[in-house]
Amino acid sequence: MPTRCRPLTEASRRADLVVVGSHGRGPLGSALLGSVSRGTLHHAACPVAVVRA
Repeated sequence: MPTRCRPLTEASRRADLVVVGSHGRGPLGSALLGSVSRGTLHHAACPVAVVRA
């Protein structure tokens, strides 16, 4: 798990929902998630919403 998503993963134990952002830069980037979004999505203890601008 990336170190940067560890605080979000720990906070998810006390949350009902974690919301993270995603830049989605360019045509390929919009189809992929960044390391923090992906790590939080896979390790969170509650649902995760990934929101794009």
